[in-house]
Amino acid sequence: MRETVIALRGAQKRYGKHKVLSGVNLEIKKGDIFGLVGKNGAGKTTIFKIILGLSEYQEGHLQIFGEEKNLAAGRKRIGFFVGSNFFPYMTAKQNLEYYRQVKGITDKNEVNRVLEIAELGQVKSKYKAFSMGMRQRLGIASAMMGNSDILLLDEHTNGLDPQGIADIRHLLQRLNDEHGMTIVISSHILGELQN
Repeated sequence: MRETVIALRGAQKRYGKHKVLSGVNLEIKKGDIFGLVGKNGAGKTTIFKIILGLSEYQEGHLQIFGEEKNLAAGRKRIGFFVGSNFFPYMTAKQNLEYYRQVKGITDKNEVNRVLEIAELGQVKSKYKAFSMGMRQRLGIASAMMGNSDILLLDEHTNGLDPQGIADIRHLLQRLNDEHGMTIVISSHILGELQN
């Protein structure tokens, strides 16, 4: 039986009088590619923020790697990509080098490792010249740094053309197959999540 890596039970979240989540339950097993689908504003990003500790919830229970009390330890094993936050005047390598230091990752080979996996290892241009697909792959590479066991990817195919979407899908399948990563993705496009 596979280990449950994230469990959310009975989650309730309100912003003032506006209820965003009402009794949300989910269970994600090690090695899953798990999709959250819903229209814009349905609460997908809020669920990610709760898992990451960026937003509190009023009711419910959260467990990460079986722990409910010490969530900080489990959260260190989660990489996330919730929108791009890169410097336009820097290369992919320079951007990730900055984030490697911010994250306190001491392995100086980590940047090269994740850039190769994301097929950006040979790219020398500045971020501002990147295609949308390259930007998304850089975000995924950033999320992988530190040997994350789980990746949370929020609307990771937004703005991509069909080829870009297929490229990202193949990258995620490779991460799951070859690196055993558990991947949680959100989207409002049901067909893409099915793929």
